[in-house]
Amino acid sequence: MKKYLILLLLVANLGLGIQGFSAMTREEKISLEKQIDEAYDKNDNKKTISLVSRYVKEFPNNADYLNKLGVLYANENNYKEAEKWYLKAIENGNLTAISNLADNYSQLKDYEKAIKYYKEYEKVADNPRNYTWIAAAYENLEDYKNAREWYFKALKTEKDGFSENHLGLMADNEGNQKEALKWYQASAQKGYLWGYSNLATTYIELGDYETAEKWVIKGLDLAKKSKDSDDTAVKKEMQDTYDYIQKVK
Repeated sequence: MKKYLILLLLVANLGLGIQGFSAMTREEKISLEKQIDEAYDKNDNKKTISLVSRYVKEFPNNADYLNKLGVLYANENNYKEAEKWYLKAIENGNLTAISNLADNYSQLKDYEKAIKYYKEYEKVADNPRNYTWIAAAYENLEDYKNAREWYFKALKTEKDGFSENHLGLMADNEGNQKEALKWYQASAQKGYLWGYSNLATTYIELGDYETAEKWVIKGLDLAKKSKDSDDTAVKKEMQDTYDYIQKVK
């Protein structure tokens, strides 16, 4: 029963920006933008990439479309190509691209660069969730001292229990199960499903199957009410944990 590290996924700003010089007529530009919107609405990522690539060739200083092209390549898991377009978007003044580039470096497991750009983004955007992203990057570097500092900052505004769960994970990794249980319980009290799952797993490790069963049942009951597709993995994990308890107790 693994204790998963769930990384946050970023939502990009796909708005329109200022156009540079182009030989394209106004009608052609409007038509291309309409085609881009239609392809995007149909989730046709490859076609959208082709159309947006044409657009940025005509309008190479349009920061928002440069950022959008980066997002599209990231959706294809082509993070090196995404990096190129995010950098161009940043050069042209798109602030969202700073955050997207940081996330891109996290996907590439270049956490030091990720931290650099998350901190740059913090200077220009009032987004408390940024604390969590910085903390997660430090956690991936196993720099728990700095990770804790940023998770504690996130706790001041965060309501979902994510940071508490990760404070528990780090304590667990350091062999401090008592501290881990404290944070997992704080996470569960906010309704975070992985908090329940990790509580149950830790109690199993301690040989306390009765308490483990109690927490996993509570977690499964709460999970049944969730329609979030992102919760599929934790639901399966808790069900596996419950089934294991029934076999061994």
